[in-house]
Amino acid sequence: MRPLAVLVVDDEPGMRDTLAAILEYHGYRVALAADGETAFTAVQSESFDVVVMDVKMPGRDGVSVLQDMGNPPPQVILMTAYALEDRLRAAVDAKAFAIVHKPFETRRMLSLVCDASKANR
Repeated sequence: MRPLAVLVVDDEPGMRDTLAAILEYHGYRVALAADGETAFTAVQSESFDVVVMDVKMPGRDGVSVLQDMGNPPPQVILMTAYALEDRLRAAVDAKAFAIVHKPFETRRMLSLVCDASKANR
């Protein structure tokens, strides 16, 4: 059985690298992207079970990337440190699997990634 593939997208290197290390420790195959455009390209060229992506990034934000991912998109967990009501509403409309506020609890994030990966099967 292949390890589940997760794309971690965040413009903050510390957050991106920490989340990747946690997921890799728990057996996930992890790819990284530092911005929305790179994430969109990665999703178009590679198959991911789950995408964990920041909402607010320079250039394309996480919600616009989710909206453009195509059918069916991978399960997407969006992270935010801001109360961006209109963007979060758009994320729900675009079928985000979950929205997590930063800083997140590690156990909760692992549980969401596990649940999201099961939703794809």
